[in-house]
Amino acid sequence: MVFQKYPYQRSWRWIFVKLIDFILIPFGPLFRRKPFPDYVRNILVIRLDQIGDLVCALPIFPLLKKKFPYARITVLADNFARDILEGNPYVDRLFTFSRNWFSQGKKFSWFHFYQIISEIKKVHFDLGFDLRGDIRNIFLMILGKVRYRVGYGIAGGGSLLNQQVPYDSSLHQVELNAKLVEGKVVPKNELIPEVNLSHYEKANAREELVMAGVKESDHLIAIHPEAGCSSKEWGVDQFKELIHSILAKTDAKILIFGVSSAQRLADEFRDSDRVINFVGKISLKKMVAILSHCSLFIGHDSGPSHLAQAVGVPKIIFASGTNQYEIWGVWVKTCHVFKQDVSCAPCQLRQCNVSGHPCMSGIRVEDVMRTVLDLMKLETRSMKL
Repeated sequence: MVFQKYPYQRSWRWIFVKLIDFILIPFGPLFRRKPFPDYVRNILVIRLDQIGDLVCALPIFPLLKKKFPYARITVLADNFARDILEGNPYVDRLFTFSRNWFSQGKKFSWFHFYQIISEIKKVHFDLGFDLRGDIRNIFLMILGKVRYRVGYGIAGGGSLLNQQVPYDSSLHQVELNAKLVEGKVVPKNELIPEVNLSHYEKANAREELVMAGVKESDHLIAIHPEAGCSSKEWGVDQFKELIHSILAKTDAKILIFGVSSAQRLADEFRDSDRVINFVGKISLKKMVAILSHCSLFIGHDSGPSHLAQAVGVPKIIFASGTNQYEIWGVWVKTCHVFKQDVSCAPCQLRQCNVSGHPCMSGIRVEDVMRTVLDLMKLETRSMKL
C-alpha cells in the first residue's frame, strides 16, 4: 500500500478514515488484479471541490481524448462547473452534484447523492478518475459500479482503487491530475487551461461593458477582493488604497467583481465613472467573458485568479500562508505573485489566529502599484468591440 498522509484537520476524521483503510487493506489485491478494460467507451472524471480545482483539471480532458479518442467523457462536479465546461470540445456530458461533501454553505443532500449514483449506474462507466484522492469520491465510483477506478487515495479508500497512483506532494495539482492520465509527470508549462467562450457569450460581454460606459480604447483592470475565507484576503482597506492609486496614476477603468463582501469596496467608489460595480450582478460565465477583455486581473489565490489564467489575462496574485501556493496556485504566465515568507505557513486555517495577519499585512500597496504600472506597460490589450 502506498504511504498515505491523511489531509484532515480534525483528528476524529483522520482516525475514522485510517480505520476504514485498515479494514479495506485485505481487499486491495483483489481490486488491483482486475485488468484494464480492453475497450473504453465511457469515462467518468470526478472533481467535486472548488472552482480553482476544476480549472486545474481542464488540461487533462484533451489528454484523455487523445488517449481514448472514441470514448465519451463525463465530468461529475458542482453546479458552477456548467459555466466553466460548457462549450468544452473534450467534455461530452456533465453530471452536477451541488450539495456534496465539498459544498460550502450548503447542507449535504442524501437525495441528490442517491440520484447521482443512479445516473452513474445508467452509463456503465468503463473507467473512472478521482482527481482529489478522497474516500467519498472513491465510494461513489464503487456504488456507481464504475468498472476500473484510478486515483490517489490520499484521503482514504486507496484499497478500493484498481490503480492507486503514487502521490508526489512536490507536484503542482495540474501535474498530479495529468499524472493520473498519462502515468508520468507532464511539466505544468505544457498544461494550459482553457475556458471556451462562444461568439454569443463574447458579444454579450461586450454589450454589458458598453452599457456600463466602457469605450473601445479603454484599458480595463479587474479586481476581485474576495477569497472564500478571511485568512486568504488582503483586506478591503488595502484594495481601496490601491484603487485610488490606480485611478490617480493610470487612465484605466476598474471592474470590481465578487458576490458579497466586495460590495463594501464597490460602495466606496459609487460616484466614480471609472469604477464599474459587477458585484453579485453577473453569472460566473459572464464574468469569465468580461475578464477576457481585461488588461490585468488583481486578486487572491482563489477560483477567479484561475479563471483569469484560463482566458489569458495577466495577473497580480496575493498569496496567503493558508496553503502552498506553488502547489495550488496559478501556474501560467504572465503572473506576478505577492507572497510573504512566514513561520506559520501553511496554516490551513480559514481565519488567521496570528496577531496582525502577517502573511498578508506585509504586502505593501506601493509595491503592488509599481507592479501594476510595469504590467500595464507590457500589456497593450484594450477593450475590443
